[in-house]
Amino acid sequence: MEILTFENTFERDNFLVLEFTKKSIFEIEKKGFFSVALSGGETPISFYKKLSEEKKILWNKIHIFFVDERMVEDGSKVSNTYHINEALIKPLSLKNVHYIDKDLDSKDASLEYELEIKSFFKNENPSFDFIVLGLGKDGHTASLFPDRLDLLKSKNLVVSSQKEEENFYRITFTYHLINDAKNIFILACGENKASIVKKVIDNDKSYPACHIKAKESCKLLIDKKASQGIVKKIT
Repeated sequence: MEILTFENTFERDNFLVLEFTKKSIFEIEKKGFFSVALSGGETPISFYKKLSEEKKILWNKIHIFFVDERMVEDGSKVSNTYHINEALIKPLSLKNVHYIDKDLDSKDASLEYELEIKSFFKNENPSFDFIVLGLGKDGHTASLFPDRLDLLKSKNLVVSSQKEEENFYRITFTYHLINDAKNIFILACGENKASIVKKVIDNDKSYPACHIKAKESCKLLIDKKASQGIVKKIT
């Protein structure tokens, strides 16, 4: 995992937009489409908004999937779909968006989403071009939590999960699907993430984020505040 530090989220977002643009142009020229899987949460929203302003991106050739989602109403403020829709999809009226079916129960929804992914890629082992992940204070990424490291062995692409303190289920990509991606970007910012960032850099395998890798490139993007106490180690 490569560690990149930025002064602020503005610089990080500029870097990400450039990476997205370059890689999308390359893949579209190569095979005719660019496959993307996005995460929710507060951290990537400014990136999605900036991405919606980039004029060089060929959105009609780009397909968007969701790394994970809470099985709540679409209008709920804890819904990943809601925030990604508001920041990126609605402003551009994007059409190639592959939503998780929340009208199903969580088990059926995860099975259906896995089938949709396989159908899209026409492959039992799909490989996304570009995945955006977050990093929780407990070391989780996507909806892969420290108490479910058994999912490291799962050959499924998508599963349902539930946090003990939550009254709803989640749908999430598995390690198996995420780690088959070409390019992965894990985002963390703020002082409250400094502790877990250090543990990830130390490669503490009790944390899900430490099990993330990619076929070509896996980068952890942090801001100056999240790098407190570890600057010497990563420069």
